[in-house]
Amino acid sequence: MEKFEQLINGYNTYLESDEEIIPKIKEPDGVYFYVPPLEYSNVIYAMYEIYVRKNFAISKQLFYRAALIPQFMSEKFDRRVLDSGMYQISYALLSDNRDIIKSYSILKNKINHETGIGYQVPNAVQNILLEDRDKLDWNIHCIGRLIKHPKLMHLEGYLDAFVGFKNHDQALIEQGLKKLIAKPKKLDDHPLIPRFFSRDAAGLNKLAWMRGMEIDLKSSLVPVELMPVQPLEKYEGYDFLDELWDKPLSIPER
Repeated sequence: MEKFEQLINGYNTYLESDEEIIPKIKEPDGVYFYVPPLEYSNVIYAMYEIYVRKNFAISKQLFYRAALIPQFMSEKFDRRVLDSGMYQISYALLSDNRDIIKSYSILKNKINHETGIGYQVPNAVQNILLEDRDKLDWNIHCIGRLIKHPKLMHLEGYLDAFVGFKNHDQALIEQGLKKLIAKPKKLDDHPLIPRFFSRDAAGLNKLAWMRGMEIDLKSSLVPVELMPVQPLEKYEGYDFLDELWDKPLSIPER
């Protein structure tokens, strides 16, 4: 019960914080500094809908918003998204919104640390979505080399999963995902989220369902109720983002 109390408290704290953040976005440089925190707000709201209210449809809307924020920051400020691992592309996949999934499948920044694990993992997802087997082979090669490092060995589940996607091998994907959820706190250092949810495994499991492989890990960390591909009739973003999308913005001077 303690962790559910923490989730409820976290939900209420983020609600209060967002009430303070939204007006600050109109301040000079406010877009650059105050828009990014809304990503995590929406993830916490999604956790609340999944685990407290059991409203999985609303969680898709919230994952959509969580994915929308880094997409916007990447486009307007070239904020590096792909270097940071699976989280953001997982939100897009879990939203079931075709447009944002398509946007993430081709998202790039001017500079990316292409040899790092933080880039290789989401880029492998991109190449699965784009059905680019040659580039997926490159991802598999790089990830296989990287996980030989002692500090990255706990990420070997990615390798199993991506080889499974390449060969349409459901059993191997499932094996990889089970490795990823075995030690969720090693993958995710957020103080609350990995106690409930595996952002990495859930995103990859959703990708498997999108490819016709209906894997049920039978784990609360990857709720099977989120997996059927059922886009919402309507998705709502943020009005202020709509207003800013075509407006030139510059990175503030430090």
